[in-house]
Amino acid sequence: MLKGFFNRRVTKMNAWLTGIIFLLVADRFLKQWALAELYNKKVTIIKKLFSLELFKNERIAFGIYLPETIIVMATAIIIFFLVFILVWRLAKLNKPFAAIEAALLLMIIGAVSNLYDRLQFGFVVDYLNFVYWPVFNLADAMISAGAIVIGLALWREKR
Repeated sequence: MLKGFFNRRVTKMNAWLTGIIFLLVADRFLKQWALAELYNKKVTIIKKLFSLELFKNERIAFGIYLPETIIVMATAIIIFFLVFILVWRLAKLNKPFAAIEAALLLMIIGAVSNLYDRLQFGFVVDYLNFVYWPVFNLADAMISAGAIVIGLALWREKR
């Protein structure tokens, strides 16, 4: 019985990890593509709604300015905190790998990818431009999706 539990747990965790690693690779590929192909160029996908456009984001979420040293330190602390929570939750062997763990992984991978940009380029590479929303990237979407999933899971647990 215990063997089946651990096999299901490992299989489910491997599936989540594979998907999240795919998203990380896709984000890194899209950022490199944006740097190479979208410089001074705009690719319209849906007229007057959505385009691909290079934006070198030197600020944090929603255009808020902070000195880069503070951004890098705060991001590193947040990543450490998220990893700590993930390890703590995974250490509970009686609880299967679930949505909250996957959401934490999404947030960690997204934050690490954006931190890599900041350290490598001095800015975050954004490329997804919806007309009525700030320009963002796949890593930002992973962070947002992870936060939403955690919020929904916690709300559901309270009910």
